Amino acid sequence: MKKKLMVDMDDVIVNGGLLYIINDFLGTNYTEDYFKSFYMQDIVEDKEAFFKFFLTKNMYDYCKLSENAYEVLEYLNEKYDLFIGTSYIFKEIPKESGKILLDKFNYLQDKLPFISPYKYIFLGDKSVLDFEVKIDDKEENLEGAEKKILFTAYHNKNISDEELKTKAIERALNWLDVKKLL
Repeated sequence: MKKKLMVDMDDVIVNGGLLYIINDFLGTNYTEDYFKSFYMQDIVEDKEAFFKFFLTKNMYDYCKLSENAYEVLEYLNEKYDLFIGTSYIFKEIPKESGKILLDKFNYLQDKLPFISPYKYIFLGDKSVLDFEVKIDDKEENLEGAEKKILFTAYHNKNISDEELKTKAIERALNWLDVKKLL
């Protein structure tokens, strides 16, 4: 029996979509290195205008698959019972977030066709997910797993290796690291 593996989508499998929309809205050229906190949209002062603009876009039209994600996920899909566990609810627009769920679904279908849509889990709170292995960019989403892999993203680079070790979390800098760890 294969172990169950949960992989997060945003800032793990894909990146760039929200950043592109923020830059488009603000007329800026920010890079991920500018941001230190998880919620990029916190830098936008007029949240109402921003999310009105945001909802006219498909964030995933501007996303890129992380380097080597396709190949490693295809490999892991054979080795594990692979699920995509992804949040789709923006704290500022929970009622309108159904659009994001559909955009995510379509992106996964198009870009990762070897993963069954029956293996997508769309939710807001990942603490309810019980998997033997979890890969996520948000430390708290790794709770409950036997093997926890923190995928390096702009907002978690400052977490020390010592701190991760005390929580039995391993860091993956990229998808080739993920493959080595699994």
